[in-house]
Amino acid sequence: MSSKKYRNIKNGNFYEVIRDDVINCTNANDDQIMVMYKSIDHPELLFVREKSEFYVKFEEV
Repeated sequence: MSSKKYRNIKNGNFYEVIRDDVINCTNANDDQIMVMYKSIDHPELLFVREKSEFYVKFEEV
């Protein structure tokens, strides 16, 4: 997957998607599909968020 840039609609910060097919394997959420992304300003910070939620709260730039 090629990396794409997104803006958080709420806070305006920019992020780069690393992968959008990460599987959550915690007991309560087995097999939930997640997006892994990083801050453009602080690339050492990695985040994951449920895929369906990510594409509602972020817009591609």
